[in-house]
Amino acid sequence: MKIFKIIPVFAVVSTLLFSCSKTEDVVDAAYLPQQVYLPAANPSNAPTGVYFVNSVAVPGQTFRYTIDLPTSKFNIPLSVYRSGVDRKGVVTANLSINADTVAKLLLVPGKFPVGTEALPTDKYTLTPTVNIADGADIALFYLGVDLNYLRANLTKKFAIAVKVSSTQVSTSNLSHAVILIDPAFLVPTANFTAVANAKVASFSNTSLNAVTYSWDYGDGTTVSTAKEAPHTYATAGTYVVKLTAFGPLGEVNKAVKTLSVVIN
Repeated sequence: MKIFKIIPVFAVVSTLLFSCSKTEDVVDAAYLPQQVYLPAANPSNAPTGVYFVNSVAVPGQTFRYTIDLPTSKFNIPLSVYRSGVDRKGVVTANLSINADTVAKLLLVPGKFPVGTEALPTDKYTLTPTVNIADGADIALFYLGVDLNYLRANLTKKFAIAVKVSSTQVSTSNLSHAVILIDPAFLVPTANFTAVANAKVASFSNTSLNAVTYSWDYGDGTTVSTAKEAPHTYATAGTYVVKLTAFGPLGEVNKAVKTLSVVIN
């Protein structure tokens, strides 16, 4: 009787071990292979196939540039992503500039805005490799562009193509990110209108390419940094209101607009 009771237990354990082993094999086999790609090439970020850097950074949205004034660098933050279910192992991604891609696209009518040219090779820097850590799915890097060169060529637009590859894993069809830089947005324009009702003046700020603001209402009260806000004057009179719009470079380049406001 003892032998009869023990045999089924061994049979159940053996069956469970075999089942777990088979399940593990099936799960491993179902893993998609790892690939690397550039999110900047994703249609959600580049609907036309071009990743545009042409507007001021808006709080709450992904910033497409950072500015380092001490080193005169216009830095474009980018990343390499690892797809697939498995995140095991360190993957080295190789980064390079593909001049041929830009040269070909410049010949395609309507691909780029008028006045676009390839960014000169001596006006950018790019780290040659980045490592995606074990267990991670992303690695960050910067494309550094000569800020002084952009400021000296505000009427031009520049295209550059970043390529990712790896000897460890394959690359997806999003291995090339075509980036277009329009430096015109580096220069702000200050503009506003005003409407007075009794002693309250309301302002409409229509400035362009501005990041922050400073309002001097001309009556000696505290300067306001709001984008636009009504202001109440204590007495009647004519006041010179000054709006200062600061662009991406801050104090380096700012724009000023003044307007006389009559308070009855």
